[in-house]
Amino acid sequence: MTPRPKDTTRAGFTLAELIVATTLLTLVMTAVYTAFGSTLRAWRRGETNLEAYQDGRTAMTILARELGCILGGSEHLFEGKQHELEFFTVAPPMDLKKGEDAQVLWVRYRYNATGHTLVRQEAIVEKPLPLQPADGSELDKTRVKLGRKHSFDLVSKNVRGFDITYYWVPPLERTKDEPPEWVVPIEMEQNRQGWGLPQGLRASLTVTDPNSESGKTTFTFRTAFRGPTTPYDEQRLGSVGGL
Repeated sequence: MTPRPKDTTRAGFTLAELIVATTLLTLVMTAVYTAFGSTLRAWRRGETNLEAYQDGRTAMTILARELGCILGGSEHLFEGKQHELEFFTVAPPMDLKKGEDAQVLWVRYRYNATGHTLVRQEAIVEKPLPLQPADGSELDKTRVKLGRKHSFDLVSKNVRGFDITYYWVPPLERTKDEPPEWVVPIEMEQNRQGWGLPQGLRASLTVTDPNSESGKTTFTFRTAFRGPTTPYDEQRLGSVGGL
């Protein structure tokens, strides 16, 4: 009996089949990579936005709390500009080495346009604060004795602006029997030292927001000082600020 010859052919892929399979694999991997990249970018944008939101809200909360605890008798030392302000308050220092109990602090909030940050500076008041000069002249700042100053970035990036408006309410002439009327407050872009404590303040913090149509989000708070505020004096304040 003659033996059957062995089958020398082997199962495999043709060149056309390999080309088709490679093409399909490339398309699938491209789609997966694109979807993964889009998801990763969206996640990063969301994380950045969430961090900016948290830092912005925290910064405004700290500022509002410290403005509500302004040290009585230091009203003449309250001063500020459009993008910064400084005052004396009673609050726990952010420098934990100084302890966690409330102390008399000098604090300054300012916008660093170069680094796009909101900076808070603090220093412990080491001696009693000087009184306002009787002649109404500007106080010599060297008379205010402060400890070492420390700086903290409350919002470390993505800050687009920090704007402050100071409100003064002119006196309303009326008899005690007349009902109170609404008085339009005077808006100032600065509050010079010696002017005193205004009746109110508005602070706005703008941060980058990639998920917003405008590309930014603004946090705003307004506060009316409980006093003792300084009565509006047109002769003293003049028309330096904007109405």
